[in-house]
Amino acid sequence: MRKEISNQEQEFDYVGNNAAFTCPICMKVFIVSGLIHKGKRKCPGCGKSVGYVHGGQKAGGTAYLEY
Repeated sequence: MRKEISNQEQEFDYVGNNAAFTCPICMKVFIVSGLIHKGKRKCPGCGKSVGYVHGGQKAGGTAYLEY
């Protein structure tokens, strides 16, 4: 399943090219950096979800979570 993040949701934060997600499987909060993680990171808690961030939030980028 792919979950796009929207401004109404509270289980994420997206600033610049960094996004923080709450894993829907284990509830661990983790950060994905466009620079450090090259835009893709598995949940460090369970490894079953993957967060993605492409570009900056204000520049029309996207951030989403797959699980």
